[in-house]
Amino acid sequence: MIRSLLHIGIVVPDLEVGRAFYELFGLHATASGRDLVFRCPGRDQDQVRLMPGEKKKLAYAAFGTNETGMAELKRRLEKAAVPVVAAPFDVPFGGIWFQDPHADWINVQVAEPAPTLSVLPPEVNAHGRYRRVGRACDPSTRNKKAVPLRLGHLIKFSPDVNVSVDFYTDVLGLRMSDRCMDILAFLHGSAGGDHHLVAFAKSSHTGLHHISFEVSDLDQIEIGAQTLLSAGYKDGFGLGRHVGGSNYFHYIRDPWGSLAEYFWDIDVIPEDDSDWVPLNVPPEEVTAVWASSPPPEDFVVNFEEP
Repeated sequence: MIRSLLHIGIVVPDLEVGRAFYELFGLHATASGRDLVFRCPGRDQDQVRLMPGEKKKLAYAAFGTNETGMAELKRRLEKAAVPVVAAPFDVPFGGIWFQDPHADWINVQVAEPAPTLSVLPPEVNAHGRYRRVGRACDPSTRNKKAVPLRLGHLIKFSPDVNVSVDFYTDVLGLRMSDRCMDILAFLHGSAGGDHHLVAFAKSSHTGLHHISFEVSDLDQIEIGAQTLLSAGYKDGFGLGRHVGGSNYFHYIRDPWGSLAEYFWDIDVIPEDDSDWVPLNVPPEEVTAVWASSPPPEDFVVNFEEP
């Protein structure tokens, strides 16, 4: 049923602090009532909604499906005795609202992701395949900016990863990509696509671990990260390349302790995923093929209050 991740909502104590971070990250902000919404440049789809509140908290995740998927989702929610309720937030979009087993809010809409700017990376000269002729970088390359193309995935903390996996697969129709026993699990959409659009990491309580945005090449990952680091934001983890998803990554801490990731070159799983064999290994075996440094101890710390 669930085919895509549309956007997420986060409650924060200071919208302007959030604006400064996400605009420097590369997103564009506009006001929406009392909230701030952020979009990728040139893409007509909200990606992050910041809502004012006393404490920072992941408020909800909004997913997309089609008409057939919505009908099946409603059937499964009724069978699982999960109530569909009125919108718990003052937001300008429709869809249905319900809570997962750990009381996190979910919104599902009949919607397809907006088209993404067609930005192909420059050709890469590899041995036996020299396609780029001429200079790749000149002094002006130092002025290059990170341009996020789309929100790729959301990683949430969960007090019971197995319970979360059962609900999001059995009721919402997501599918297993890889897992690390009861510590970490990556799920992809019912129509295939990115290696994961949502994942769960074990913690004492729910919360936001990270959101991740695709960029068009490796340069933009590191230029984006270095721009944020130069402005005083805290490094998270990277540069590196994951095993789970195979994507290159760099994480930066947002002002409230969660992580924002730039990624490039993620695995794609087909809709017929019968040939895909999920891994089930210890977390350290999916964290990174390589990285500029080991993951810091706080990489898996949940900074949201219970």
